[in-house]
Amino acid sequence: LPGAGIGAHTERCPAAWLPALQLLRRGSKAVTRHWKAMHFQRQKLLALTEYLPPRPALPPRCLPRPAPRQQQEHGYARVLRAQLEATLRASRMVAVCQFNAMADEDVATLRHFLRRHDIHVKFVLNEVARPVLAQSKLRNLLPLFVCRNILLVSPEPRAREMLRVLKGVPQVNLLG
Repeated sequence: LPGAGIGAHTERCPAAWLPALQLLRRGSKAVTRHWKAMHFQRQKLLALTEYLPPRPALPPRCLPRPAPRQQQEHGYARVLRAQLEATLRASRMVAVCQFNAMADEDVATLRHFLRRHDIHVKFVLNEVARPVLAQSKLRNLLPLFVCRNILLVSPEPRAREMLRVLKGVPQVNLLG
């Protein structure tokens, strides 16, 4: 076309038309998770130079087992264990409950309602309760001590009153 220059090209195209810009990336990307071919000689070299730890002279199953170290028990843990043993000996009803997060006022109210029926709430650590229960007649309660637990103990069996109070507290689940 005679006289077709830059201005003539823009007259035929819409006013908002711009040429498409495509950014080309040369080289490697930041994330290369795709499989990349490797020369077979390099594969062989890597396989030959792979570190293999030396095998022991004797298999580990033939060696004598190391003696288990006796853990030194702290005085506070000993006191807690003695208290729990005395509590379990003195009570005829022991209930294990899962304890979820509660406000302090709700815990105090729960204790108050249970104490009316001579049922006491004991917060015990699993590390203290498991060894004590393993050596007592209540060892069938051991699988229940997995998470945060509380014990409801009473010198006399008062299951009906305990269940009535626990029905109104959804944060405390009776396990056994």
